[in-house]
Amino acid sequence: MKEEKRRRFRRRKSLGQCFLEDRNILRLEARLADVQGKKVLEIGAGDGRLTEVLLEQKPEKIFAVERDPRYADILRQKFRDMPVEVMEEDFLNLELPEFGVVVGNIPYYISSDIIFSLTNYDFERAVLMVQKEFAEKMVAKPGDRGYGRLSVTSQFYYDVELERRVLRHLFRPIPKVDSAIVVLSPTGRRLSQFQENVIRYLFQHKNKTVRNALLASKVFVGEELEKLGDYAGQRPRKLSKEQVLEIVDILES
Repeated sequence: MKEEKRRRFRRRKSLGQCFLEDRNILRLEARLADVQGKKVLEIGAGDGRLTEVLLEQKPEKIFAVERDPRYADILRQKFRDMPVEVMEEDFLNLELPEFGVVVGNIPYYISSDIIFSLTNYDFERAVLMVQKEFAEKMVAKPGDRGYGRLSVTSQFYYDVELERRVLRHLFRPIPKVDSAIVVLSPTGRRLSQFQENVIRYLFQHKNKTVRNALLASKVFVGEELEKLGDYAGQRPRKLSKEQVLEIVDILES
């Protein structure tokens, strides 16, 4: 199918469809992913423009996930004689095959869901295009304005690098926000449901004291929080992820 016909498709806002036009940045994503000889999971393959560049790097196979049946059909036709398996499904509903690298210009409205669902799998790295503000929160440090629950959990599960900011005018249609490429390397660590809950309670009220933030959750009572010692009077937004996890360990014990 010709490029002109592909471009006549109306992009679906409900699926967050904004396609990157700059081939140099597509090549940067492929280089960062280092896919040669590896099984690659591509999330949101669209019309295959990133898939094309990834194939130049000689991967063993690409699993191209695309929910939109129009673009899934394009992918099947375009790559039918190549090591590309098209998976026409919502990524969050898929049972994924074994893969070594993840790449994708992912829908911004489900970035968090995608990134944390990947913690259930064993892989080498992920190279993802996300909303710039989201990326900045992922790498934020204690005391930064964007520091919060996303920062702590992202940095617990992954070594996170904000590789490059990408301006909105490089996409079509042009989104309302700028983007950024993040590189995620799994740490192999896991959080229990209790740990995740406590982190959420703390950062729902990150400007309160730790004691008041936990009391506001209505899960803990004052007597339980006495064992926190000096931590009780500190502010969650100032705590490192190690200190947050120490608070969790104290409560869990």
